[in-house]
Amino acid sequence: MRTWQKIFAQKIAEMGVEEPWTIQEDGSLQVHSPKHGRREYLQKHAAGRFQCSHCLREWSSAKVHILFHMCQGKVRMRIFQQSCRHCSSALLEEPSFSQENMERILHNLVLQILEDFYEVPVQPSDLMEVMVDTVPAGPHDSSHCEGCRLGACSKPLVAPKTPAWKPRRHLGTATSPPLQLFSDFPKQYYFSPLFVCVVLVILFIVLFLLEVVGAGAGKGQLG
Repeated sequence: MRTWQKIFAQKIAEMGVEEPWTIQEDGSLQVHSPKHGRREYLQKHAAGRFQCSHCLREWSSAKVHILFHMCQGKVRMRIFQQSCRHCSSALLEEPSFSQENMERILHNLVLQILEDFYEVPVQPSDLMEVMVDTVPAGPHDSSHCEGCRLGACSKPLVAPKTPAWKPRRHLGTATSPPLQLFSDFPKQYYFSPLFVCVVLVILFIVLFLLEVVGAGAGKGQLG
């Protein structure tokens, strides 16, 4: 953790943040549930290396998840672990990272701090891509990834409890109620071909009756 702290302090200083910031490890952090007043940043594609403490097998992964919760001046981080796929009773192992990748990860973290706490605009091009020093052997094994089991891979879509309110255009004045046309008519029939045909037939009948009444009135006047 000391290496993370040292690099983090350097990045904070390089980007001109004068207030003191600290970073600590916290294995209790949960994804998508920061405490009140905290901001969350999730690094999904960090490249790291693992070693099984049972069989000593080594493997690399380009999808190591690192979770950061931030409040003013403090950062908590959790590095999600992975277990060996060949050992039935394998333990979760913590990854190791290259110096370059640690610097890139913390560079992106400090940019997020600047945006969230100092209102500094950050462009996607400002972020640094985490380098993959070793090609992973095979696809990502979600069943042996702690981050995947805890929902770090993707954020679920949550439907709003109530529909978003939108102002409705209406006819009327401040002293008269709005005029609602066809307010009781099912919305699925608005501007449908059947609805248009019905309206045209009604208009034709009305115009025809007006013409007949007008013609009758004209004959009455002549007589």
